Amino acid sequence: MRRLSLLGLVAIIAACNQQPKVLEVEDEQVKAIFNEKEAPESSNSEHHVHLLDTLQSSRYSYLKVSENDKEFWLATMRANFIIGEDYVFEKGLFKTDYYSTQFDRSFDEIYLVSDLRPAFSDGQKNALDKMFDSKPARSAPSISSEEDLEREGSLKIAELIQNAEQYVGKSVQITAKVTKINANIMDRHWLHLKDGSFDNFDLVATSQTAVPAGHIVTIKATLNRDVDFGAGYSYDLILENAEVIP
Repeated sequence: MRRLSLLGLVAIIAACNQQPKVLEVEDEQVKAIFNEKEAPESSNSEHHVHLLDTLQSSRYSYLKVSENDKEFWLATMRANFIIGEDYVFEKGLFKTDYYSTQFDRSFDEIYLVSDLRPAFSDGQKNALDKMFDSKPARSAPSISSEEDLEREGSLKIAELIQNAEQYVGKSVQITAKVTKINANIMDRHWLHLKDGSFDNFDLVATSQTAVPAGHIVTIKATLNRDVDFGAGYSYDLILENAEVIP
């Protein structure tokens, strides 16, 4: 059985009214993985899981989930996950016989996951389709045509990046395709945007609105630079507090 070296002193606060227990500790192996932009991949198949229970450390969420008739644990960046809700992940580092001294227990099976997102029901998907795009969501990240991305008042990403000094600290409008979403991390959603004008730059916008990957969306947000949220989330340029424009 492998035993992981841990940092910190365990401080357990009893849970009540289904509030998660808080443990102010750090796990070195989890920390090493989530300091990377993406977790190493050892499983690429999509997992649709139901959340049964949570344990919180200062930076990471440990989630007990079920998939079909099987129960196991996940570790991901700390966020406000809701017991009883469904979530989806595709990329995760699978571990067995994972012993944690901070919890004084062994996790028979656990996935270390960098991108855990809410599972949208068919009704929610249909509503989002109508809200963001009259056509079904497209999963391919490339932009074959910019025609659908033309909107009065919207800047091209190339213009925004190449003239960033002019826009830093100001509210700007962007119409772009969401190529990826990192949902419910640090109490916000992280939208990766492309519009075909400067696709070698990964422009990220933070928002309280979850927009599924593949949808075209118009947002208004503040452009900021040199922002470091910790845990590997640092950006030379980022759009913050994005509001979706119908």
